[in-house]
Amino acid sequence: MNKTTSLILLCLITISCKTSKIEISLKNGLLLENATIISPENQTLTNESYIVTDGDEIKYVGTDKPNLIGDFKTIDVKGKYIIPGLIDSHVHVTSTDALTDKEEIENPEIVNDFRNQLPKSYLYFGYTTLIDLGTAKPKRLSLFNEAKIKPDLYYVGGGAVIGNGYGLTNWNDEIPNFIYQENEAYPIPKKYNKQNHSPNAVVKRIAESGAIAVKTYYEPGFDPTKPAFPVPSVQLMSELKEETHKNNLVLVAHGNSIEAHRFLGNVDVDIIAHGLWNWEKYRLGNTNEIPKEITEILDIEIKNNIGYMPTLQVINGLRTLASSDFLNDPELKNVLPKNLIDYYNENANNMYTSVFGDAPKDIIINNFNRISNQGKADLKYMNDHNGLILFGTDTPSSPTYGNPPGYNGYLEMLEMKNAGIPLSKIFTSATIENAKAFKLDNLYGTVEKGKKANILLLDKNPLKDISAYNSIIKVIIGGKVINRNHLSAYKTEE
Repeated sequence: MNKTTSLILLCLITISCKTSKIEISLKNGLLLENATIISPENQTLTNESYIVTDGDEIKYVGTDKPNLIGDFKTIDVKGKYIIPGLIDSHVHVTSTDALTDKEEIENPEIVNDFRNQLPKSYLYFGYTTLIDLGTAKPKRLSLFNEAKIKPDLYYVGGGAVIGNGYGLTNWNDEIPNFIYQENEAYPIPKKYNKQNHSPNAVVKRIAESGAIAVKTYYEPGFDPTKPAFPVPSVQLMSELKEETHKNNLVLVAHGNSIEAHRFLGNVDVDIIAHGLWNWEKYRLGNTNEIPKEITEILDIEIKNNIGYMPTLQVINGLRTLASSDFLNDPELKNVLPKNLIDYYNENANNMYTSVFGDAPKDIIINNFNRISNQGKADLKYMNDHNGLILFGTDTPSSPTYGNPPGYNGYLEMLEMKNAGIPLSKIFTSATIENAKAFKLDNLYGTVEKGKKANILLLDKNPLKDISAYNSIIKVIIGGKVINRNHLSAYKTEE
C-alpha cells in the first residue's frame, strides 16, 4: 500500500469516527432529515441538514447525520423549507372577535366554538408564539393555555395606565395598575392608596405577575368632541422606563398619532405598539412624499432604535365593516367556526352602525384608505432608513370581524409587502427581531440547538414568495408534528 492510499484511508477513518461521535439519546424524539433551513439572521439556506428534537427542545442542527438512540420518528423533508415558528407580538386572546360582552352572554355556543378554535387558528398560519399586549379579562389567558394544542403565550399583565386614562380596563382588580400622576385633576376613589400606584409599585406588581413587558399608553382620545384623556408626563414616563428596566422588562407604549409618536420617541421607550397613522392636518403628496413633520418624528425613533410595530391591519380591519365582501373570503372557514361567520353575516349592518353610526360607507372607505396609505408610507420610510421593524397585528384591534386570528397575520404580511418591505425584512420582523426585542431570543427566532422546537415546514421559500406563509405543510409546536389541515376550523367541523 503506497503512502497516498494510506493517507486517504486514514482521512476516511478519521471522518467516520468524527461522525459516529455525534450520538444523541432521545425519549420522545423527532428527526427531520434532508432539511433546507432558512436563517432569519443572514437569509442563508442550509441544504441537506438534520434537525433533532426531543420533547419541546431542539437538540441538534447540522449537516452530519447523528447517531440516535431511543424513541424517535423520522420525517424526510427534502424539497421543503424549514423556518422557525412565527411570533405575533401584539394580540389579544381573551375576547370573541367583534362580539360585545352582552353578545357573548347571549351566544355561549358561538363563544365556546370560537375559544376552542382560537389557538389552532394562530397555528394554522404558523404563529407558534404570541404576546398578549393587554386584556380586560386576564382569567381567560388561563383558558387559552388549557388547550392541548396551542401557541406559546406570553403577556404584559395589567396595563400601566394613567389614572382615568385610555386603556384602563381593570378597575375591578383589588389594586388596579393605574399610575397616579400628581398634576392631573382626576378623581381617584378613596379606597385606593397612592403608594400602590407609583411607577415602582405598578411595575413591581406587573413583574410579579409573570409578565415579560410593561404596556403603557399615550392616547388623548379619538373623539375631538369629548374631553381628552390624561396622558403621562415626561417625568412619569422616565420613571416608568427606569422601573421597567430595573425589573428586566420591556417598555411597550400604545400610540398612533403625531403627538404620541413625538412624545414616545423623545422619551425613548423600547417599542411603540402602533404605526404613526394619524397625521392630523398632513397628507401624502401626489408623489407619495411624506411631509417633513412626519419624517422628523420617524427619524427620532430610528435614531433611538425604538421598535416600530406598524399594525397595518388595524385600519384595514375597520374598513372591512363598510364592505360585505370580506365575509365571502374562503380563507375564513379555516380560522373561524361556521356559526360565527353566519352570525357576522346576519349582523354585519348592525356592527357597522355601532362603530360608524349613519356615516356613508363610501366616505368611511375613502378615509380609511387614506389612513392605510399613510401607515404604509411610514413603514416604507422606516425600512428605507434602517428602522427596527417588529411584527405585530393587534388581533383583534376593535369591534370588527376584519381581524380574524391567524389569518390577520398573513394579511398583515401581504400589506407589508404592498408597502414595499422586502421579504427578508418581513421574515426577520416576525422571527428573530421580535424574539430579541422581547428578550425571548434564547428560546425563539431561529432553528438552532437549545431553542424551543417550534418549527414550520413550508412548500415555498418565504424569501422568494410571500404566499409561502400560506403554504405551510406541517406545524411543529413543542416538538409535536401537526398536519396543517388538522388545524382548520372547516376540517374540525367535518
